[in-house]
Amino acid sequence: MPPSISPSADTPQAATPAEPDTAFTTASPASAQSAATTHPSPASAASAEAADTTPAKRLSRRRRRALAAVATAAILMGVGGYAYAEHYADVAVPGTTVAGIDVAGMSRQEIADVVSTKADAATVTITGDAEATATLAELGTTVDADATADAAMQHGAGIIDRFRALLNHADIGVVTSSDDAVLEDYAGGLVPDDHSKAKNASIKLDSDSTAFEVTAASAGLSVDTGTLADAAAAAAASLSSSSVDVTYENTQPAVSDEDAQAVADTANEWISQDVTVATASGDTSYTADAATKASWISVTESLDAAPTLSIDSGKVAQWVDAQATEANVTPVVGQRNVNSAGEVVATSVEAVAGQTVNNAEAVAKAISKSLSNGEAYSGSFEMTTSDEQWEERAIADGAENLVYQAADGEKWVDINLSDKTVTAYEGATVMRGPVSVVDGAAATPTVTGTYHVYLKYETQTMRGQNADGTNYETENVPWIAYFYQGYALHGAPWRSSWGFSGSHGCLNMPVSEAKWFYDWSEIGTTVVSHY
Repeated sequence: MPPSISPSADTPQAATPAEPDTAFTTASPASAQSAATTHPSPASAASAEAADTTPAKRLSRRRRRALAAVATAAILMGVGGYAYAEHYADVAVPGTTVAGIDVAGMSRQEIADVVSTKADAATVTITGDAEATATLAELGTTVDADATADAAMQHGAGIIDRFRALLNHADIGVVTSSDDAVLEDYAGGLVPDDHSKAKNASIKLDSDSTAFEVTAASAGLSVDTGTLADAAAAAAASLSSSSVDVTYENTQPAVSDEDAQAVADTANEWISQDVTVATASGDTSYTADAATKASWISVTESLDAAPTLSIDSGKVAQWVDAQATEANVTPVVGQRNVNSAGEVVATSVEAVAGQTVNNAEAVAKAISKSLSNGEAYSGSFEMTTSDEQWEERAIADGAENLVYQAADGEKWVDINLSDKTVTAYEGATVMRGPVSVVDGAAATPTVTGTYHVYLKYETQTMRGQNADGTNYETENVPWIAYFYQGYALHGAPWRSSWGFSGSHGCLNMPVSEAKWFYDWSEIGTTVVSHY
């Protein structure tokens, strides 16, 4: 239950008839005034009310109200203020309305939903020379439900604000925006097509989107857009429907062809200015083409004045960022082999220091400023360079002289196509071989490169195509170790001689040798095929 607070002295009270009282009738003027203040008669109450309008009395009244507010807050703090403040931390405080709609207790999203729903339902009924029903959107008026909800929540944003709300009602205004071009289009549509319509000259991009051209003005009938705008504003502010009476008027365009042409000439002058950004080294430069620069120009139409131009800095920044991304240098971690003494014996990958453009924002702002002044722009990117990064791989002693520089104990297979041999190594130590093999025939050669064993079968039926396109099939091929696509080391029990080229690309080996390599190798074992 709300706390009971005694009415202050200025609260209207029913007058109590004075009873005969000796003290009252014989009091001195001062004491009589005191007694009258305490027990006013109907006449004296009126006099006191009149006297309460003096500056001193008004100040006293404000003080009493302030004390009452403090008392109320103190009582609430004592009996549940914390719970009250917490409850209204995420919902609108009491006494909050939006366009007269009570939103107290609603969350921000709930308020936004209510505002959005009401705005969508609000219409403007048009009567008179034209009859139609228009939505706010059709009249170029937009209600920002989120911004309106934010404003409603701000009324109770702080703890003190939530207590003040108990005494201060707040009707939050609806946040809106308008688009004159949309409104003008709608107003033009109210004039029948069989009548000439008043139309302002405007500008637009040509078919190639590289230059601006004028859309001619015309005189004719029009509807006063001001009355439509006022009706739309009223509907948006109240979140309810409104109406307006319109009359056709013979009107001259407010914007002539000459006015629009002057604006188009300015826009095309901006487009003609060169915009070039070079890399920090100067080796490469990026130049915006006409269509790109034209896309940066924003045209704002007006109902009663020539269009205005501006540079869309966001679109400029997007273009600059795209060029900066291309100018950036992706770092590459270098890889090199070192022997047991720490000496670099080979570099397999050169390190590349990363470079990143660090002034893209400044370049974009400079371009926007230059074009807005009708001036060309020439600038360059500045780069932040990172340190080179290297990965060093320790190799086995003696491996620097081999075709593959293996780490100490690392398993790898050397396929020497010049010698028609296969050798197994661990580091720089030969574990098996060289073993004579049959490699790919001239029409079906064995691949070269560095690969890794990825699949193994003890036995398999192998199928493929001959050089002439016919198919072949060989059953029960033993001890297969695939290292690249269909290329493998495997046993060839159908052969009795070795050391020549004649396979479909695989390395044909004696069965016993193939089994040894099969057992010794692992998935991932490096295979180097070379001449």
